[in-house]
Amino acid sequence: MKMMDLNSKEKLKILEKLKKIKLVAIDLDGTLFNSKSEISQRNKDAIKKCLENDIKIIITTAKSIDWAKKLIKELNLKDPQIASAGSVIVNSDGSLTKIKRIPTSSYKKLINLTRKYNVGVVACGIDSLIYYEKNDPYLKYIWDTGEIPCKTDNLLKNEIANQVLLITVAVNEEHPFSKIFISELGEELKIRRAGEYFLTAYNKKAGKLGALKNVLKITGVKPINTMAIGDSEGDLGMITYAGIGVAMGNSSEKLKSAADFVVSDNDNDGVAEAIEKFVFR
Repeated sequence: MKMMDLNSKEKLKILEKLKKIKLVAIDLDGTLFNSKSEISQRNKDAIKKCLENDIKIIITTAKSIDWAKKLIKELNLKDPQIASAGSVIVNSDGSLTKIKRIPTSSYKKLINLTRKYNVGVVACGIDSLIYYEKNDPYLKYIWDTGEIPCKTDNLLKNEIANQVLLITVAVNEEHPFSKIFISELGEELKIRRAGEYFLTAYNKKAGKLGALKNVLKITGVKPINTMAIGDSEGDLGMITYAGIGVAMGNSSEKLKSAADFVVSDNDNDGVAEAIEKFVFR
């Protein structure tokens, strides 16, 4: 629901929640990052203000572990961060907890399936490397986000297969492989669309929502005192779970309809807008 859809009594209830936000969970690509994969100064200032007021900032991203470590340092974050779509929690000292790898049998099945149907695929490991076998035009959108490609002659090598946290397949929603992927592996892996050109897959017990629940237990913050901000299907769980769920202006209609509020898009400081309006109102 958006604020304009609420009656006065419902508005009052939400405004009461807004006074109590103690933790802000923020997706990265399409949310905190603009279209150039940069964090605007306004967004940085809003995060800094939260930290100065003892409001926790938790990055929840499908990006690699190294990205979480980089942002811990860049933004001076003090609490556990969520990487690889919730497949791992990265502590402020760089150590890892709650690691959930993709089962090797499921991973190998998926790689063989992508070979059969000739679609692009990348695998992100605990080592933070983004492995791929062959070029695909859609993969450029991954490299454009700042991930570093690591070419291999065989994605089925044990040293890769045994440590994969997240798989991304480069197909849009209309591509026939999207349905094949879900049909063949939907019972074994959690599969979520992560933008126009990508389907991601990870351990059934992983996901941003489960990871956020773990972070809330660690920090002692209650869901009702949490605000979550995102833009894609992978953010849906945490958006609906948090006391305040915020969808970016560039989000899908599905996410917007599930959120409490919709803010500006990622090129117009939607994250800062949400913090300014709902945390420091």
